[in-house]
Amino acid sequence: MNVRRFDSRPLNVLAFLFTLFISTIAVAEVHDVTVGNNFFSPSQLTIQVGDTVRFINNTGTTHNVTAAGFQNQSSASSFTHVVVFDAPGTFPYSCTIHSGMNGSITVEGQALSAELGVTAFDAQSGSYSSIQQFCAETTISNTGDADSGAFTLDYYAMPVQMNALANQVQSAGGGKGGSNLTSIPEGAILLDSANVNNVPMGGMTNHQAMVDVPESIIAGQYIVGVALNFADGNAGDNERTDSTPLTLLGLFLINAGLNDAWVNEDAPFQGLFFTVFPDLSLFFAAWFTFDSVPPDESATAVFGAPDLRWVTASGIFSGDSVTLSVELTTGGVFNDSEPEATQTPNYGTITIQFLNCNEALVTYNFPSLGISGQMTLTRVVGDNIPLCQALLAELQSAP
Repeated sequence: MNVRRFDSRPLNVLAFLFTLFISTIAVAEVHDVTVGNNFFSPSQLTIQVGDTVRFINNTGTTHNVTAAGFQNQSSASSFTHVVVFDAPGTFPYSCTIHSGMNGSITVEGQALSAELGVTAFDAQSGSYSSIQQFCAETTISNTGDADSGAFTLDYYAMPVQMNALANQVQSAGGGKGGSNLTSIPEGAILLDSANVNNVPMGGMTNHQAMVDVPESIIAGQYIVGVALNFADGNAGDNERTDSTPLTLLGLFLINAGLNDAWVNEDAPFQGLFFTVFPDLSLFFAAWFTFDSVPPDESATAVFGAPDLRWVTASGIFSGDSVTLSVELTTGGVFNDSEPEATQTPNYGTITIQFLNCNEALVTYNFPSLGISGQMTLTRVVGDNIPLCQALLAELQSAP
């Protein structure tokens, strides 16, 4: 019988190398310090970077752990205070209630640190004024050997022209070109900030924030980016922009670019016509709708339908809003001056707040009829939206 023999020496070498590798890995340890009556035990402790110290008070007597170099434990009669030491040094501490109750921790080794980077950034596309927010999602990775702890994100906006120029400079310098910049150019506008609690060592987090649009921004197309406020060794990965422009309007101002037909998508085949007279600060609206209840089946009309209704309204506008006084016109006939129609003022009120060039929040109230409510209007077609945005930018830029 032939027996095949295997040489075990390569396996022995691999086992030796694996054992050597494991032995070089520093395993973080947990050390307990007893908080006694007027003493810490041990009062002098030497540990390694990455180790944890637990201060344990089971005495029933009120003590604290106070230090300049790590997070403190407030006064209590019972506690377990946990501190992770990520940096070398000597850290004295004391109980401020009891004189002479002192201790010190010496930490040896190399400092641990988080290495953060923005791997993806996305800002929700759309059009936003200063009373609105947009959603921004940032993916952050930590390739370091420590948790990051808390830090902040700053959100910036730059006009599309600035973004294009920055792309050219970045590409010419050998950096990454394309629509996603890896750095925020100087002159970008700070929009908002958000807090991030922690990105764990070796981990990743997807952080979502609702970003405010400042009133001071001039209406236009912007590229939005994010920057980490975090000091680490790879600062070049701490910024990134989205490739999709957003329309940021800042403080919205009513202008003649709103002149159009507007509808409530929940109420088809009816709507409002808006006309803005900028020199007079006058806003005019005509609401073409139906009666509040269906007419009797026997009701008739010579021209049109018996359930059709319309009212007009006007008022002086300011900023992004206007309150209109509604008038009811009655008594006339089709395309004739006789009999002369009459108008009933103060038939009701309509308040309109424009969120942007294509969205308005309308609140109406007709007290004598017991009719009131709220609705959102959008344009029938968007052809005049660019005109509205251009006029808005002119108004915002005016002295």
